[in-house]
Amino acid sequence: MQPYNRRTVEILEQFDYNAEKAATAIRDGKVLLSEEEKQRANKVRRGAVREVMKLCSDNGVKIMTLDDEEYPSLLKNIDNPPIVLFCAGELGGLDGTLTVSAVGTRTPSSYGISVTKRIIPQLTKVGTIITSGLAVGIDAAVHRSCIDNGGRTIGVLGCGIFVNYPAKNAGLKQEIVESGGAVISELLPFTKPSSEYFQHRNRIISGLSLGTLVLEAGEKSGALITANHACEQGREVFFIPPHDILSPSFMGVAALGRDGATPVYSYTDILYTLLKTADLDEFIRRELS
Repeated sequence: MQPYNRRTVEILEQFDYNAEKAATAIRDGKVLLSEEEKQRANKVRRGAVREVMKLCSDNGVKIMTLDDEEYPSLLKNIDNPPIVLFCAGELGGLDGTLTVSAVGTRTPSSYGISVTKRIIPQLTKVGTIITSGLAVGIDAAVHRSCIDNGGRTIGVLGCGIFVNYPAKNAGLKQEIVESGGAVISELLPFTKPSSEYFQHRNRIISGLSLGTLVLEAGEKSGALITANHACEQGREVFFIPPHDILSPSFMGVAALGRDGATPVYSYTDILYTLLKTADLDEFIRRELS
């Protein structure tokens, strides 16, 4: 089955996400599968599953399911959450923490990079955990800004966790893990990237966070897919106002503004919206002390 198969999630929900109970119910005929579902299930060989589990264990990759304590509750509560997460690094501790996703174009302008290097460090310094997609461009700048400023960041892949894509980010991927963050994927470890996987990956990026910040995006940017997922998930959407309203590279964020997303001129704009508290100054002082 596809990792983002809604039918699989529906079955697991009946058994409080306990895969063993669900499998037993299917075996005993308490859950009826269509012929197509039975055929797909029969293709999964137990030996292959054990092989993947050993491979991950030998390489320090956790296999996390919906009933694991470390599985982030924000992500669990989206429509069609990942059934399994392959995780390198540390994903725990997100619940009750300020979490923001930050995404953007693969071909950023100098303005987009400058804003990223300004906003992201400010957020990390007040304890915000930042999620992005480990792509080249804005995503890479987001992760780098987190690491260089002592922050914790999560990279979500559109390929298997043992696949270095894009290749130029292989070192950054390792640094994310070494700095206390995590790199995750819902795909089998050696799955090669595809456009379909990246689109589904974007729901995880937004699903991990209270809000999504689009730093720079054209009209067809994948970052807008992440923003759309955030809207559907009931999360906040933020955008950096364009420095040039005629530039094609900012047409996507301009559209977000017209659709009601929150413009960000300072990192405090994000904090005010997400914290929804009059004690913001006290929060900032506490986190910076």
